[in-house]
Amino acid sequence: MAKMTMIPRVAPKARQYVGEVLDFGFHNGSSPGISARLEERFAAKFGRKFGILHANGTATMHSALLAAGVGVGDEVIVPAYTVAMTATVALYANAIPVFADVDPDTWTIDPEDVRRKITPRTRAIIPVSICGLAPDMDPIMALAREHGLTVIEDNAQCFLGYYKGRVVGSIGDFASFSFQSSKHMTCGDGGILICDDEGLATAARKAAVAGYSTLTARPGDSVVDEELRCHPTFERHTSLGYNFRLPEIAAAVALAELERLDDLVAMRTTVAECFERVVAGCEWLVPQKVPAGYVNSFWTYTVRIARDDVDWTAFRRKFVELGGDGFYGAYLPVYREPVFRNLSEAVEARPERYPHFAGMLPDYREVRCPVWEAIQPRIIQLKTNSFDVNTAERQAEILGKTIRFFS
Repeated sequence: MAKMTMIPRVAPKARQYVGEVLDFGFHNGSSPGISARLEERFAAKFGRKFGILHANGTATMHSALLAAGVGVGDEVIVPAYTVAMTATVALYANAIPVFADVDPDTWTIDPEDVRRKITPRTRAIIPVSICGLAPDMDPIMALAREHGLTVIEDNAQCFLGYYKGRVVGSIGDFASFSFQSSKHMTCGDGGILICDDEGLATAARKAAVAGYSTLTARPGDSVVDEELRCHPTFERHTSLGYNFRLPEIAAAVALAELERLDDLVAMRTTVAECFERVVAGCEWLVPQKVPAGYVNSFWTYTVRIARDDVDWTAFRRKFVELGGDGFYGAYLPVYREPVFRNLSEAVEARPERYPHFAGMLPDYREVRCPVWEAIQPRIIQLKTNSFDVNTAERQAEILGKTIRFFS
């Protein structure tokens, strides 16, 4: 089969599915079943039994923590290299994020540092598939089973990646995916949580949909039957839940994108290969290591500048000057984001206002993950969300010129 050279930005079938929703209209107790189809098919694509749609890929992790019973005084271990929301969802659940360092070559969470960070208060681990690459899941799962912890895979940046022959998303107790506009598949925003345990799936559904008493893990089950709702004695809310539902019209777009997910991932991989060919000839740009048995789905193509005399800002400036589309640096170590420093200061100053954190919250001003702190300022995340190969090849050519300028 000939290799694809271009794909449309939005799946053509999205218009058909959106049309089904619009033709059906918007009703309080019924729908055309798009959400149910998406939940069922997405879960099956990743080898799981249950899928629960959410408004975004942050709400998914929040629901997972609530479903797992994580709450006040509990600790959740997260990597230093991730978006802040992987950690802030622990705060949303009144729990405490604890940061583990990364592997120096893959930049994914280091299982040995996870081991060091486990305490009697640890309840969950959220390993992140960063830039499209899975973390080393086997030792993480072994630690979780040893200590009775829940594992929530944060796969916002990894669709159809593989870890030792298993699709990423099929390993943890939960797996969370994002449909935000930069991700492999998108409907503008949204997300889905998948798992195999019906009890956890039902608890996550209730956490995501106002704690309604009758909700189940069944695909599309996000409203209460009218015959129950209409009765004045009906007890609706048996647990605390939020309103994290994904609108059906967004689910229609996501369903069309799911149907071409293999093509979307293949295009990202092709774009990454264009950059890879250029970087292969450069000794001082070191790519994110992909260990044997792993398949990277390349949310970005990520490299580290290994020369002290090449400044990140100067490199990006020259890349853009030559016609490049820019690139991103890596996120700060999450605990260095001002929100964490400010929280530590607030708890220290007003412990009576934060009784659930006082005496237990780490002083994030003092937290250190030295491996990631040394690497982070040198990271280049090159965009792989091109939808035609010619554009990718042009960007790779510009990268090559930039490398030669600094060589």
